[in-house]
Amino acid sequence: MTRTSGLRNCILITAAFASLLTSGSIFALGQQCHDDLSPITRAKIGLVLGGGGARGYAHIGVLKKLEELHIPYDYIAGTSMGSIVGGLLAVGMQSDEITRVVEQADWDDLFTNDVDRADLPFRRKTDDDLGLFGPKLGMGKDAALLPAGVVSGQKVIFMFESITSQRVQASNFDRLPIPFRAVATDIVTGGMVVIGDGELSMAMRSSMSVPAVFDPVPRGDALLVDGGLVRNLPVDVVRDMGAQVVIAVDVGTKLAGAKEIDNMLSIVNQMSSLLTVFNTDEQIKTLKGKDVLIVPEIGDRISSADFGKLEQAIPIGYAAASAVEDQLRLLSLPESEYLAWRKQTNECVSGPPQVHFVQLDNQSRFSDEVISQLITIKPGDTLDLAQLNHDIRQIYGLGFIRQALYNIVEDDGHQGVRITVQQDKRGEKFIETGMDLSASGRGTAINIRAGYLNTALDDRGSEFRFMVQLGEEAGIFADYYKPLDDALKYNFQPSVSFYSRPLLVYDSQGNALAKTEIDEYGGALTFGREFGRHAGLFAGVTRYRGELDVTIGDPELEPFAFEGAEWFVELQLDRLDDRYLPTHGWLSQLKYTRSAQGLGADESFEQLEFSFFGSYTRGLHNFVWGTQYNTTLDDIVPLYAVYTAGGFFNMSGFEPNSLLGPHYGQILAGYRYQVGHSGFLPAYAGMTVEYGNAVAKRSDIFSEGILNGSLYFGYDSPVGPIYLGVGLSEERRAIYFMRLGTIFGPRSIGRR
Repeated sequence: MTRTSGLRNCILITAAFASLLTSGSIFALGQQCHDDLSPITRAKIGLVLGGGGARGYAHIGVLKKLEELHIPYDYIAGTSMGSIVGGLLAVGMQSDEITRVVEQADWDDLFTNDVDRADLPFRRKTDDDLGLFGPKLGMGKDAALLPAGVVSGQKVIFMFESITSQRVQASNFDRLPIPFRAVATDIVTGGMVVIGDGELSMAMRSSMSVPAVFDPVPRGDALLVDGGLVRNLPVDVVRDMGAQVVIAVDVGTKLAGAKEIDNMLSIVNQMSSLLTVFNTDEQIKTLKGKDVLIVPEIGDRISSADFGKLEQAIPIGYAAASAVEDQLRLLSLPESEYLAWRKQTNECVSGPPQVHFVQLDNQSRFSDEVISQLITIKPGDTLDLAQLNHDIRQIYGLGFIRQALYNIVEDDGHQGVRITVQQDKRGEKFIETGMDLSASGRGTAINIRAGYLNTALDDRGSEFRFMVQLGEEAGIFADYYKPLDDALKYNFQPSVSFYSRPLLVYDSQGNALAKTEIDEYGGALTFGREFGRHAGLFAGVTRYRGELDVTIGDPELEPFAFEGAEWFVELQLDRLDDRYLPTHGWLSQLKYTRSAQGLGADESFEQLEFSFFGSYTRGLHNFVWGTQYNTTLDDIVPLYAVYTAGGFFNMSGFEPNSLLGPHYGQILAGYRYQVGHSGFLPAYAGMTVEYGNAVAKRSDIFSEGILNGSLYFGYDSPVGPIYLGVGLSEERRAIYFMRLGTIFGPRSIGRR
């Protein structure tokens, strides 16, 4: 199995689980299953499902044919994708249920570690304010620089457990409705590991853990990865379970011919196929007598990563089973006997478990008291999966947690929920990175950020951050974040900063009159109150000093020093899913600032800022809209406190910061169309229409507004979303731009 196929396997499995949540799942104690069944007088049949990524969709077509022919199976063994489908069969599902699960899967979401941004606390959302979207590298003697895999499997495991624990609870896989084995590889020794006990969800997860893509799964002294490396078609495993006749389904990729191996990529693909193909061929050689081998003719029509081809794969599997129908009919049962077998299987499945107790296995940086505040399920209730999913997301969203999992356990005859929280394997100290890039006809502006983050200050999650920014707006920033209660509702955040930023003065035609530079240093004390994960109220004081120097231009502008002192109150509402490439949600801010001479400021003035942005996606179509209204309530405001505008999504027809004034506002509407999922071409094409201005008089914001907008391509690159486009204005010639970085909210480590 290829690396990509394993990744997608996760998603497939996950999807199955999501559907199962709504399919009337049931729960039963496994120790009673099979105890009262009549002895089997026919030959015992073992079903073997091989690995192959999305090609494993063909398994579902084979199952449909077996159901039509009334063929039972007494044992199941599966590898990778085969372990996913096999695990679902083992808990009593049939082909139509599995089909429904796959159809409803959201592959893109299941294939990420991230919790929906709307569920993150404000501390984690401020990572976006600072543009820290780069990889976070672990520091320290016992820390890992990088995670063990690209995907931790957080969402996959939750979905697996949500399905299996709602239907059957059995630590011995022989007590499942159909006895089952999952095959994995011990990456430490290279040996095969046959999993027949423990948590079924973890067994399935272990079998499909493509090395370097998914985290290995610990089991005793072993670290388990994709079983396809050692046994992609585990015929011998199902025989060891007791099978006398084997039905084996091989959906693996075959080796390429000499003419097809003509570049580096094809060589790498061939190398990854060698292990699985050779061990599969060895297993096929052991088939004999009434054994049946089914090989769907998938060819190159479906790759291991083609998870959008379910409708094509199922008929291929069905046709392959039909091609050997004469052999299969020798194993079929009369309808009455088949229905009796199915009835016995279904009787091993009962209803959702009652929660008699809740256990917490907390291995994270947070105290048990902090984690317990986020667990709302109560003993005595029937397990509410939607509420449990919410609780798990809230815990995982705290940040720097590798996995937050649950499983159903039994203690002294009672059923309960155990929640396990695992610390990020990279440790508690991190190197952070980020970058902004803006290019237009006037030049290129780039800011590169690197920082140090210590999350191990106390067990409430207090953090210290230090950042350095190099580029057009150079500076340093440090802050201390201190939660004041176990519920993490109240916090205290002192910070200090120094930064330098250019400020260009333009005329109405866009001609630069002068270039100034503002150097400023200072600090702030902020107290915050968070309301859930969506709203925050913040208040504080800021004290700063600085100098404004004219580097080029108008000699009448003289350099000057300034001193500022302000207090502020700010309300933030944030349910936007992404600051860089938003697809849904909204973001709003209302802030009042008062500069007061009584606090030490050179000048007194008041400012009020309001913004709202929303995003909505339907299919391939995305719509954005928003408004900004920033105004100075006094007649005069110092130059270092004026508002600036210009740049993509911020009066796109103008260069960044080319509009400035004590008042600024705009109305924005945009549309984006998804034109591709991957590759070197842009993934999106879009446009915006914007109307507004930065002016000296508040009444002129819209009465003297300028109509402008943009046409752009966007690509979600490995270093962040990149936008390339043209900005248009009714008053000026078109400008061309490139943008890498956030398009909503703050864009600098500086105070403004």
